Amino acid sequence: MRVLLGCSVLAVCAAPLLSATYVVDGSSEAASDVSAGTAEAPWKTISRACAADLRPGDIVLVRSGVYRESVRIACSGEPGNPILFQAEPGGRVAIKGSEIVRGPWTRVGELPNTPEPYPNAFANTWRIRLGDEFFTDARFSGTYDDKSRRWVSQVFLDDSKALQRIGPDPIYRNETYMQLATVGRDVSDLIVDSFYFDPVDETLYVNILGEPAWYCVEVGVRGFPLSVENAHDVVVRGFEVRHNRQPGGQWPMASVSGCERVTVEGCGFYQADFCGLGLGRSKDCVIRDWDLSYNGDTGLGMGECDGCVVENCRALFNNYRRFFAGWHAGGMKCIPSNRACTIRGCEVAHNVASDGIWFDSDNSDIRIIGNVSHHNGGAGMFFEINKGGGVIADNLVYANGVRGIYISGSQNTWVVHNTVAGNDCGIVAMPRGEDWPLESIFVLSNLLLGNYTTGDTITHGNDLTLYMGADQPPYERTVMSNHSDRNVYANNGWSPTMRHSWNPDNSLDQWRQQYGEDMNSRLMRVEWERKGTSFALLTTAGLEVAGPLPAECPWKPTDAARVGSSITRWP
Repeated sequence: MRVLLGCSVLAVCAAPLLSATYVVDGSSEAASDVSAGTAEAPWKTISRACAADLRPGDIVLVRSGVYRESVRIACSGEPGNPILFQAEPGGRVAIKGSEIVRGPWTRVGELPNTPEPYPNAFANTWRIRLGDEFFTDARFSGTYDDKSRRWVSQVFLDDSKALQRIGPDPIYRNETYMQLATVGRDVSDLIVDSFYFDPVDETLYVNILGEPAWYCVEVGVRGFPLSVENAHDVVVRGFEVRHNRQPGGQWPMASVSGCERVTVEGCGFYQADFCGLGLGRSKDCVIRDWDLSYNGDTGLGMGECDGCVVENCRALFNNYRRFFAGWHAGGMKCIPSNRACTIRGCEVAHNVASDGIWFDSDNSDIRIIGNVSHHNGGAGMFFEINKGGGVIADNLVYANGVRGIYISGSQNTWVVHNTVAGNDCGIVAMPRGEDWPLESIFVLSNLLLGNYTTGDTITHGNDLTLYMGADQPPYERTVMSNHSDRNVYANNGWSPTMRHSWNPDNSLDQWRQQYGEDMNSRLMRVEWERKGTSFALLTTAGLEVAGPLPAECPWKPTDAARVGSSITRWP
């Protein structure tokens, strides 16, 4: 119930309303969506709270439990007085786009007249016919005909273990650019921890160790378990969002779209069919203290945003379904046309066969600051065809495949005070054809440590590739706006090299003589180590060779003299 300020009729009419707190408790026997939404008579679903007449300053407190629903937040608060949706302190609220498969299951190996591809192939294979309750999400209608809309793309054991899909995917076919490789053909190709769905009779097959009754088996059924749409001044705090079924294309499991001044903090987004969280066409929104991990393709997607901030988040082990990473996959894929957006203080790691932080197509005035990107299958950071440029600064980038920091076909970009260590290549900056030249790239005050792959001798890799427009012998420079200086290159038993194009290597002396770059940079012995997945910079002296950055650089370090990132150890 709302309480009005004042005790007279005149005061009541003139005064604003006090904020109200509403309670959702799906596991309470007293809960009902026709209740008052109080602690004594809570609502049963979060969706009921979203449908209420919420006003600025109101709080929706959600008590611990699993909420299998599609939550759509479309209400708005006021600047400085937002509406708050919050999990109870110390509780665990999981919003799930899945339903439990409750049995009974039949062991395929015990069925009569069932030929096996090899002896005991079906000993651990079980099947069940799925009912209509697994194909009822209204947002799927109008996209596919009734029969073709009925598919299963994700199956989970005990909340978090995703099974491998066997057979062709119904959405991501290899004849399109949204490529997802087909694994196996049918039931005969099932291996342990995999599933196959037969759309003809809507039968689900799983191959697991033990019996399905030993586990909680869940199937993704809803496309969008959580969305904040066309809202402003809203805070969403402390929810887990898990599991969905992709309705088509590249939709995120959870989204903030068309919003302004929305903050989402302390949440987790896991096991999305495609993307964990999408932030789109929004302004001045903040994504803070999130976990965006174990999603099918991407942790975070961001597009057409203005002034948004992503900070202190984790994006780990994404692209577990192994989408084609040359198109779209990894920790964070930001495309297109984001302006004045920032990613800072995040860990982005172990993203399968894909990049860590990726800004692609017409982004401008971007800030990638103080992040740790390591052990990604692709580049640690990828800044692709962005004429508006930005700043990549104070990051620790190590142990990534292919490249540490990759600038492709971009302009007006500052790559400063980063530590780039033990990647297949270090910092690479190259054009992308005539439409996307590489111009006004500044690589300054970075610490580059052993960015090579070795066999008996050094086989490939180098610390710095910075395009000079010198593609053919005699490699004369034609691009004059790209510069590198005041970097430190670790000279630990091999000679660091620089490249003016994809090939060949130059020593530091050759680089200086031919192109006039890195005139104040140094080769020196720098001790560092990688153990397991950790990193430590052991050398603490002699790195004060940076000097102040040019006045036009829009970011400044706390210690202007020291090269490299302020992050010297991880974790």
